[in-house]
Amino acid sequence: MVKFRIFKNIYIVLFSLVQVFLFGQSPTVILTDQQIEKPIRLQKSHWRFHLGDQVEFASPAFSDESWQIISNTNFGKDKYRGAPMPKGWTGIGWFRIKVKKSEANLTDTWGLSINHDGASEVYLDGKKIMNIGKVGYSEKSMQATRQPYLSIPLAITDTTTHLIAIRYCNFNAAFPNFYGFQASLQDFQTMNAKQKADKFVMDQLLMSVAAACILIILHLLIFIFYPKQKINLYYVLFVACVAIGLYSRYQTFVTTSPAQQAFYCKIFMGFVTLHLTFGFLFLYYAAFGKLPIKRTIVMLLASVPIAVYLIINWYDAWNDSKLGWLQNWHQNIFLLVFFTDAVFFLLKAIKNGNKKLWLLLVGMFIFVVMGTVGGSNQLGWFTLQQVMVLFGWGNLLMPLMFSIYLAIDIAATNRNLAVQLVENKKLSEENIEKEQEKIRLISEQADHLEKTVLQRTAQVRDQAEKLQEMDAAKSRFFINLTHEFKTPLTLIINPAKELLQNPDKEMAQQYAKYILKNSERLLQLINQLLDLSRLESGQMKVDYQNIDIVKWLELHVKQFGSLADHHHLELKFETEPQELWVQTDLDKLEKIVQNLVSNAIKFSEKDGSVKVIFQKLNENYVGIKVIDKGIGIKKEKLPYIFDRFYQVDASDSRDREGAGIGLALVKELVELLEGSIEVNSEENMGSTFTVTLPYLSTDKNYEETVTSSLPEIYDNDSRIELIADEKNVQAKETILIAEDNEQLREFIEITLKKNYQVLSTSNGEEGIQIAQDTIPDLVITDLMMPKKNGYELCDTLKNDERTSHIPIVMLTAKTDQDSKIHGIKSGADAYLAKPFDKTELIAIIENLITTRQKLRSKFSQNKGWLNEISELPSIEQSFLSKIKDIINDRIDDVQLSAESLGSEVGLSRTQLHRKLKALINQSPGELLRSIRMQKAHELLERKAGSIAEVGFMVGYGNPANFSTSFAKHFGYPPSVVGKE
Repeated sequence: MVKFRIFKNIYIVLFSLVQVFLFGQSPTVILTDQQIEKPIRLQKSHWRFHLGDQVEFASPAFSDESWQIISNTNFGKDKYRGAPMPKGWTGIGWFRIKVKKSEANLTDTWGLSINHDGASEVYLDGKKIMNIGKVGYSEKSMQATRQPYLSIPLAITDTTTHLIAIRYCNFNAAFPNFYGFQASLQDFQTMNAKQKADKFVMDQLLMSVAAACILIILHLLIFIFYPKQKINLYYVLFVACVAIGLYSRYQTFVTTSPAQQAFYCKIFMGFVTLHLTFGFLFLYYAAFGKLPIKRTIVMLLASVPIAVYLIINWYDAWNDSKLGWLQNWHQNIFLLVFFTDAVFFLLKAIKNGNKKLWLLLVGMFIFVVMGTVGGSNQLGWFTLQQVMVLFGWGNLLMPLMFSIYLAIDIAATNRNLAVQLVENKKLSEENIEKEQEKIRLISEQADHLEKTVLQRTAQVRDQAEKLQEMDAAKSRFFINLTHEFKTPLTLIINPAKELLQNPDKEMAQQYAKYILKNSERLLQLINQLLDLSRLESGQMKVDYQNIDIVKWLELHVKQFGSLADHHHLELKFETEPQELWVQTDLDKLEKIVQNLVSNAIKFSEKDGSVKVIFQKLNENYVGIKVIDKGIGIKKEKLPYIFDRFYQVDASDSRDREGAGIGLALVKELVELLEGSIEVNSEENMGSTFTVTLPYLSTDKNYEETVTSSLPEIYDNDSRIELIADEKNVQAKETILIAEDNEQLREFIEITLKKNYQVLSTSNGEEGIQIAQDTIPDLVITDLMMPKKNGYELCDTLKNDERTSHIPIVMLTAKTDQDSKIHGIKSGADAYLAKPFDKTELIAIIENLITTRQKLRSKFSQNKGWLNEISELPSIEQSFLSKIKDIINDRIDDVQLSAESLGSEVGLSRTQLHRKLKALINQSPGELLRSIRMQKAHELLERKAGSIAEVGFMVGYGNPANFSTSFAKHFGYPPSVVGKE
């Protein structure tokens, strides 16, 4: 039987050779038992071809003797083609071939595999059995499709000749060298099983891509939470490049779209070159702790241009063996040079103590070996399936080794932290025990001493208290009576003098009224007692001001422009009305907008946007929306964001720092203004904060009351200063009068209002509040007043950094030496007894203001305050030193502004502006620029860096803005500093 099969096969071979010799090629494909295990390739078989398209061409009855005989169906157009195009090929035609079984007992089911970039319909003996894609008569009407893992079953049950006809079209091939098709025949079961096995191998590539993506996400999250560990970033870039290369290679095999196959070939050609570059960047960072600049530049120059070239000329690189050879050698040389260099420094780092780096070294070595020997198969040792397996899983060995390295490093860190925590806990417990014992002993001694003192001095104390109360009551009675006598006397003597000098009838009547009323008052003082126990607990009040809220909001939003630019964000302001005058508390509204906009910028990603929208909702309400496209807030955390001290991210690793009171403050201020606030947010999509406030309309020409803050004026052309009114402060000096006697207060106002801007109040508590809000140039205060007396007012203002520089004139009926000393100690600059002379008061005021102006002028010249401030009071020296220290500590912070500077020292923008103007005749913005420019000049003289680097060191995010500001400040550009 065995001999018979041998002779049979010899016969078939000889028969085929005779046909080839006589006819050039066998017209019929003979299927033998060899096709059970090995497919027969049909592209070079006896195919007949005919242009055009007729249904009869599929029928075995139709004669194809006149058709062209095609030597190879793998035809194309360019130099890489497998065969020339058929004569007259227009894009569509029929191909026919005859097949038969050599023996009846062979399998009855055969498999036909067709690979093409066009569309086809397959017929067996005139019956359509399969279509791949959609056959059409033009490029638009056809649908090109690949089916690399499709086995078409053919029922060949006898030994007669069967006709396979293929209706095929391809008008514009994705690969110019492949317009035709490739076909093969094999036992269906064997072919189908092999294709499934090949598909399984390819799917392993996709599994390796998924594994790589998991590693990418893991280490990207680690980098986000620990940004200082930049090695995770370079690891992510390396693995991402590997994953893209793997996925592109996978798609070149399995995609059903010819166009996508060409696209993924292009991507694969580029990334298969770049993945080594990112791998070596990763190794360099691991070895050096940073990227070596020169090596990085050289490596990028040696790889990136090649990758770009391969992406652009992917088709030639894919098909040209010479270019492939050059690419392999370039990769080998690149690998040899930079891998050797990286390994050298890794070994050096391992020798210096970082023993764990051997994992990276071994991982990269295996990665390189498998990529060179297996992945690229330069030695030709492996099959395609083996190459794909090595390529897919071999590229994950290096990422896996790094993950192990990182796990070991984290485990070691955790162990060290655990040991340290145990030691700290032990020391803490010991210290607590010692401190408790110490407190117990001190407490016992204190109790014993206290009991002894109480027992021995009880009677003496009771007697002393009674005597002190009687003396105090007597003193208060005489002091008050003296005060009430001398105040009317002041309003009698001074108006009388004015009557002698001023002939004006209207003023004479006013002065006469003062004299008459205060004379009557003196008669009534005998039977009157003064009652000054009217102290009440204060609370936050709403001080309404009239503003154009649209213009104010637009300018306030522009203040955040430089901050948004630094974060690479687009900041927009939109409004429906172009002008809207309202009554509102400007200070509180400013804090609301500042918190919301700064939060939106802080929590936005790079290249995002922040939008502020103002709307007039109806006749009763206006709305402000702050919209960002940032990281958003998780749904379960939204109910808590307005709670005090609550933070969305409360971990120790958070990269966006914060205390957690900003939004709580915003909500309280909004509710104080009788408004409401709500938030809509979705994680990773952004947040929208909506503030709704009552609309209190007003006339834009309406005058504000004196209890409201001085209005801030904004310059439309201001682009640098955050507070636009720094250059528009009124020319007149402001004087605050705190006097409970209405007539005396009016008289002093009349006396001063021609030359000064005058504010007034009837009690010391309001006087303190007005002084802190408006920062006047001088304060005149009575000693005896309701709520807060003159001593308390003077002491409060002189010990408050906002008002400590203001000169204070104290008016009082108490002329004894102790009272004068008390007034001077409390900080009064002048002590004027009642009844006082108006001329003397004016002279004192002018002298104090002139002295303050001279001192301010001295320190403003050549920025003298920066070096010598010893002539100033200690509290002013401390204040200026604090300002200077804050600026120097945050001089490289681009977000440091006049507003944040005021927040650092506990002052509002207006308060800080007036304070600095009064001390050194400079606004906060000018002061900040002066110190930055002086520091920049020093750095440039020391050649501490380039102009751009020095700009960054002193808080300028834009080098062009830095150069402009420097030239404007010094009169010459920064480039000339340090040059002879």
